[in-house]
Amino acid sequence: MENSSQLPENGPESMPIAPRNIAGEIGGSSSNPNGTPPPGGRASRRDRQPKPATADFFYTVFWLLCCAAFVVGLWHLGPLVAERYQYALSSGKAKAEYVNASRILGSDPLASLSMASELIAQRIRPSVVSIECEKLVSNGRRGLGWAGGQGSGIVIGSDGLILTNAHVIEGSRSVNVTLHDHRIMKAQIVGVDTENDLAVLKIEATGLIPAAWGDSESLRVGSMVWAIGSPYGLEQTVTSGIISGKNRYGQDPNSRSKTQELIQTDAAVNKGNSGGPLVDSRGNVIGINTSILGDQFQGISFAIPGSVAQFVSSQLISKGSVELGYLGIEPAPVSEVLADQLGLPDLKGAYIINVSADTPAFHAGLRVGDVIRKWNGIDIEDYKMVFRLVQMTKPGTSNVIDIIRDGKPLRLSIEVTLRTAP
Repeated sequence: MENSSQLPENGPESMPIAPRNIAGEIGGSSSNPNGTPPPGGRASRRDRQPKPATADFFYTVFWLLCCAAFVVGLWHLGPLVAERYQYALSSGKAKAEYVNASRILGSDPLASLSMASELIAQRIRPSVVSIECEKLVSNGRRGLGWAGGQGSGIVIGSDGLILTNAHVIEGSRSVNVTLHDHRIMKAQIVGVDTENDLAVLKIEATGLIPAAWGDSESLRVGSMVWAIGSPYGLEQTVTSGIISGKNRYGQDPNSRSKTQELIQTDAAVNKGNSGGPLVDSRGNVIGINTSILGDQFQGISFAIPGSVAQFVSSQLISKGSVELGYLGIEPAPVSEVLADQLGLPDLKGAYIINVSADTPAFHAGLRVGDVIRKWNGIDIEDYKMVFRLVQMTKPGTSNVIDIIRDGKPLRLSIEVTLRTAP
């Protein structure tokens, strides 16, 4: 009987070799997924070797240097990149706007506005004249001498009547008028009103085209206007702008009236434009260009309202002088305190601070403390408007004024008289 405990004949070398547990050698046995060696087992060679500390140090330094290089590069290249990006963005936007503008302008959307401006010029230019004068002026130490002066004017009558500023022809011994068709004619002075700075001339011509009058009372600030004249001798020059303001006083150095009311505009007006027309969007005359602020145009020019020019010119033509109405009051502006006391809705009107004895105002019952709100239905926007409205009223006629007295509305009838002195 054989002994089963004996070794095989071939010895230990003939024993079968168990397969190597690769998983256990690398990370532990398959039955121990955490990679820890089984009890009594040996750790793998990799586990036995410690990781060098210098590897972590160089790894950290490497990334710190990379971050530093990125920050430095961003610091120097960032503005350049941003600038190039902004340039590309702006360039692209400009090209897009150019293409869009070209497409829209190809249909000429401003054609109607441009044509309207052209039509206005065509309507008024045949009525605009250039004026040249020989005036007596000072030559300093050499005394007085004759020199040329220039201005503009408008035809107001087909028979040769022309309206201009008084300061254009004042002191002249000869006046020549150049018409739209370049004809030059000698003019005679019909009448002059130095207080309103207006004058009427007459030339021997017929068939002229007179300018049409517009409504200067209904003008609104911001409305478009055109100025035509001969600045610096450049005949038939057309400029445009808007109404910048109304009820401007004391701005005309050539006027002898402190209450002259003017229209302010930004239409370009220079020396030589004086006496030329300011026209509205219909080509109608709503003012006579008369002065500028300063010695040269600075965006502020002034014109006599068309209503005043029309009134004065008709008086000069019919009588050779101007008859002005007279009321006999001294007006003042309406303050906020006064408006609160009288219960006024706004600061419009003329507050009466004096009524002269034995005058139309005195006989009509006007009192100190009254506030004139309307004159013949026209609102008093500024207290000095009363002077213009009264002066343009025919003496001897009956007029209606609306006032506020002691906080209550009252209507009176008044008859103005002829003013005997300026």
